[in-house]
Amino acid sequence: MRRFARAWRMSVVMLVLALLFFAGRMLWVNRLFSSAKTGFSGSCLVLSNLPGVTDIEIAGGMAFVAVGSARGPRSEDGIYALPLDGTGRLTRLSGAPKDFHPRGIGIYRSPGGSGVFLLAVNRHTSGRFSIDSFEVTAPSTKPALVSQGTIGSGLLTDPQDVAAAGAGSFYVSNNIVMPAFLRHLADWGAIPNSNILHFNGMMFRAAAEDVYGARGLLLTPDGNQLLAASMTTRSIKSFSREMMTGNLTESASLTLDVAPEKLSLDSRGEVWAAGHPSLIQWRDFFTDPDHRPPSQVFRVALASGVPQAAELIYGNAGGDIAAAGIAVSADKRLLIGSALDGRLLDCSQ
Repeated sequence: MRRFARAWRMSVVMLVLALLFFAGRMLWVNRLFSSAKTGFSGSCLVLSNLPGVTDIEIAGGMAFVAVGSARGPRSEDGIYALPLDGTGRLTRLSGAPKDFHPRGIGIYRSPGGSGVFLLAVNRHTSGRFSIDSFEVTAPSTKPALVSQGTIGSGLLTDPQDVAAAGAGSFYVSNNIVMPAFLRHLADWGAIPNSNILHFNGMMFRAAAEDVYGARGLLLTPDGNQLLAASMTTRSIKSFSREMMTGNLTESASLTLDVAPEKLSLDSRGEVWAAGHPSLIQWRDFFTDPDHRPPSQVFRVALASGVPQAAELIYGNAGGDIAAAGIAVSADKRLLIGSALDGRLLDCSQ
């Protein structure tokens, strides 16, 4: 009897410790009362008002901007192009299908750099998802999209971003289907809710499982590492990649002061991560557009494709742009966008 009572007390203590751990983790991840550092050494102007900016990629002196609102499909959704030399305005590209609402995009350059191809996570009006591929004609002058096909799969349950790994090969960050209670725990960072899918040219399969809040993906130039923004661990995860099979093995992690959303790589080989200091405020903004949360952008140094250290470059309390999710750097320009805010910022560094 005494042994049973001791075992019961030990079980209660373990349960309480587990609950305290998960409660502490959820408070740390979501940061209800956190304060966000602000400041920027340059200046910014609002380049355009859009339904939302979900992603940005740069190729051939052109910024390709994925426009879509996280609150739902809009008629203005699509891929837009912005010349970085200042000779043109933000222009919507022709060639996309009628039902096209991009969540994330990835660029693939053919060997030699003569061809530019764009992949997009497309959330159809029906709620179905696909990965749409395009050739970008005249990418440096008058770009247009030429459809190369649409790939669907039952594994694409809630895809977030795509990273091209070669001709016909790519990775997709993807949230898995869960019962409502487990989904709520995952949203608060208590349990993992994502996987990373690999498409090898013929079929999808899971290359990494049990990822917390996977969002933006970025393949390092040598192709050896895949970086993933993990919102609910407030970190960038680095996965070693097997070239032949596409398999991924988590090798390193860098914790940030924000919950990162999308990642980009600049010409110096540094990563830019935009994210949310408080996930609670970010969620409030989803339902109440007047509740504008802060935005922060970090520059992350890499060593052998692994993130080493992060430096805050841009911070704003929400007045200039709220809930920034993507930032790209080109020379002395910094473009910042948000899927929930209608502003695209053009900043000089």
